[in-house]
Amino acid sequence: MPEVFESIRCEAYGPGGAALIVDCRTDSRDRTIARVRQVVLAHGGYMGAPGALSYLFNEVGRLVFPPGRDAARLTGVAVQAGAEDVVRAGAPQPSLEVLTDPIDFESVRVALQAAGFVPISAQVTYRASITVPLEGEAAMAMLHLIEALKDLNDVENVYTNGEIPDEVLARF
Repeated sequence: MPEVFESIRCEAYGPGGAALIVDCRTDSRDRTIARVRQVVLAHGGYMGAPGALSYLFNEVGRLVFPPGRDAARLTGVAVQAGAEDVVRAGAPQPSLEVLTDPIDFESVRVALQAAGFVPISAQVTYRASITVPLEGEAAMAMLHLIEALKDLNDVENVYTNGEIPDEVLARF
């Protein structure tokens, strides 16, 4: 009998009260949920009910471009191709992120590449609509929790609305 895999979504609160969405693909729903719960609890978080946190995230197309690109020209091409927004992210050398509706993602990506803008990353993903700033120990604990979740075999993606300062990311 062939193995049957299913996609499941676990929702949890991490250190500092930030939300986590954990997308998994598994052949054993109970085993995967138990493992996710165990990791979340071990890192100072707790599980949320299904649907309790997913409303905090929106599905978006996200294309990331390295620092040093002509931001005005990239923005013009992106908006004309149907992008919803272009934002700066990171410091001290901010990258540019082009955000699109998932339906427009591919056409925006093609238009940007045709104009000479090759992204360092391009994917349809989830982005937090509301962020929770994390500082110090809570920020480090969240990073450790995310890494531990990603180490689980059945976990495909982990999303958080925790906003972690660049200096904490650099130490991690």
